[in-house]
Amino acid sequence: MLLKSLLFVGLLALVCGVQQVRYDNYKVYNVRIDEREQFNLLNAQEKLLGLSSWREARHLGESSDIMVPPEYEDSFESLLLKHNFNYSLKIDNVQRHIDAQRPRQRQRIGHHEWTQFHTLDEIYAWLDLIESRYPDIVTPFTIGNSYEGRPIRGVKISYQQGNPAVFIESNIHAREWITSATITYFIDELLVPRNPGVRDIAYNVDWYIIPVLNVDGFVYSHEVERLWRKSRMPSDPTGECIGTDLNRNFDFLWMLTGASDDPCTQTYAGPSAESDPEISQLTAYIDNSIPEGSIKIYISLHSYGQYVLSPWGHTDTEFPEHYPQMMHVAKGFADALYRRYGTEFTYGSSATTLYQVSGSGKEWAYAVKNITIPYTIELRDKGELGFVLPPEDIIPVAREVTEGFVGMIAAAREVDIL
Repeated sequence: MLLKSLLFVGLLALVCGVQQVRYDNYKVYNVRIDEREQFNLLNAQEKLLGLSSWREARHLGESSDIMVPPEYEDSFESLLLKHNFNYSLKIDNVQRHIDAQRPRQRQRIGHHEWTQFHTLDEIYAWLDLIESRYPDIVTPFTIGNSYEGRPIRGVKISYQQGNPAVFIESNIHAREWITSATITYFIDELLVPRNPGVRDIAYNVDWYIIPVLNVDGFVYSHEVERLWRKSRMPSDPTGECIGTDLNRNFDFLWMLTGASDDPCTQTYAGPSAESDPEISQLTAYIDNSIPEGSIKIYISLHSYGQYVLSPWGHTDTEFPEHYPQMMHVAKGFADALYRRYGTEFTYGSSATTLYQVSGSGKEWAYAVKNITIPYTIELRDKGELGFVLPPEDIIPVAREVTEGFVGMIAAAREVDIL
């Protein structure tokens, strides 16, 4: 499958210390997969042409977003033409968009705002600030330390006792920078509500939010390899393959489908369920530090594709008991978000809407913790820029998501979830 990580650039990063991997003239193609033979052909050519999947078609008739190194561009296009693929060029130089995401060091501002993407240190400095500024509203928590020893920090925002709770984990995949940027904006909105809808969900709902769950991978994506996805725990005894897909590492139907047992793939699920400390400590925190039954909605914030995905992920022929409520609440989110800028989100179960997956956060939340409304939410865009959205998109995305959360809470109340 088109799931091999960019092993050669990862090794380059190790050899060169902290020198950043560059993607000059790398291109991203949108390739439609109409026949099983086409799917197999791309898989067979993956290593030979240095291909990397940004988004993979899991069913015939769908499209994959595939990044290609410049030295293989002609060979790749010849392959597509020879075998009658329908394709289009989406990004002609990945590095140009990465450069646009990274302000030069001398241009970095001294306070946290949302006109640039922030590092983990900057996000944590901002958490320190809001904790000191709003001590009666913000309660800091740390679920534990990452594999490389970094604290995994979150905040609980609560204006009064007895509220139902929403739990949000963000940036479980390191390269999805728009997620932590969006959720920190939302935290700021909760602290200084600017409209009645946000004020209502701030005052009457408790919010547990971890802005960056995959702290090691996130730091690595800033310092070395911008498109890194996984954790940073070594995956095999040789040390050649690094990292687990943390959103395949939860202990529910682990490794059943939509995950890999190959340590070098992007969707490697780890050697066992909850093998990575980021996930074992997240589930332990929810088990031991949050009152049982208080979390009504669980959100794993991702990019990209513009989806609200519910269980089940492992089957497209069965649906969970609370699927009608899940769809009602997802519609409330999508409709409210749409009213801001006309951005369309698709909603449905993972298996019927996008692809099959097991061992993910939302599946664990529903099946193990009995949280009625669990989602994976994939933010903008639909693949035009994918993981390299410009900083100018942060505020529009964050504003529409904030309004989406207002609509989500309203819809949850309509079906007696909150």
